[in-house]
Amino acid sequence: MMQDPAALTLEQRLARLEQIASLLETDRLELEQALALFEEGVAHLREAERILRGAELRIERLIAGPAGTTLVEPIPGPTE
Repeated sequence: MMQDPAALTLEQRLARLEQIASLLETDRLELEQALALFEEGVAHLREAERILRGAELRIERLIAGPAGTTLVEPIPGPTE
């Protein structure tokens, strides 16, 4: 059973992108197969970028506070 492409993790997408790149580097593919793999790769790349943007917005920056305490301050997002 194939996994739902929308449920793939970032790591799974990156692994699939590596597979696709390896396949595209061979000369054993028909044009239609190569185009389909290229389209799949672009979709994985776009989704990976979306996942990374979301993660970036969740990252919190640690800064030194008074008396050696640690404060957690969110990194401002693009709309802040």
